[in-house]
Amino acid sequence: MQIKTVPILEADKLLMAAVDEAIENATRSAGPELQAGGSRVSPRDYFADGVLRHLFLRLCGADLKTNTGGDPDMAWKILYGGRSVARHWERERGSTATLRMKKDRPEDIEKDKSERQQLALSAQNFALATVVRALVDYARASDPEITDRLEAVIDARHERLESKFYTDHEFTERAKTYLSLLTRRPD
Repeated sequence: MQIKTVPILEADKLLMAAVDEAIENATRSAGPELQAGGSRVSPRDYFADGVLRHLFLRLCGADLKTNTGGDPDMAWKILYGGRSVARHWERERGSTATLRMKKDRPEDIEKDKSERQQLALSAQNFALATVVRALVDYARASDPEITDRLEAVIDARHERLESKFYTDHEFTERAKTYLSLLTRRPD
């Protein structure tokens, strides 16, 4: 039996191999000069750090020559992601360091709180959507027109409004979009 490969995983392997090769080439070409200049960091680590900084700036949309103009929100998301990985590794080692909650600025505390709230809300929405889809699938067996009947409720609500503002139309369209997500047939 032949093993089926996933194209994106293969592309990731090729990408990582190319990055490793570039770091090794830089180490061979410029490593001796770096060490001669008195660097205390190994050439391999120095160049790997350079790649990391370059990618960080690129992902944040900064000017790669001046290191300016990046998106601070994207930078914080990457840094928060890194912090989450560090905490995971600390837990793997059984370290008590995971209990520390270093917050440098009040904005960091607020961002962390907001991210936890968003995570909780996303989990809640996912669970609710899963339950509603299962219930709709069950109901569809006895009522094949359930989706049409539910959409008619949205239309009736909209028609009952005395004045129809842009937000009313927006509400109705979003309600229909969410309804279609919750009532679509399983693939």
